Amino acid sequence: MNHFVHYPMPLYNQDHATYCRQMYEWHMKMHHYQDQLRCFHLERAKHFQGLAEEKEEVSKKSNDGPAA
Repeated sequence: MNHFVHYPMPLYNQDHATYCRQMYEWHMKMHHYQDQLRCFHLERAKHFQGLAEEKEEVSKKSNDGPAA
């Protein structure tokens, strides 16, 4: 899920109905793109949060170890 397509905005042409349809389709594609991007970044944030919590647990265990 690391491949995202950012579609170019359609250019205006003299056929207004076609342009409106193209703009509608473009906005729907961009909505899908934004959802994919949001999910990707949420997934990565959770991954790094897990790593940070794991590192914190390891450092607590090493500090609480037996004193010699």
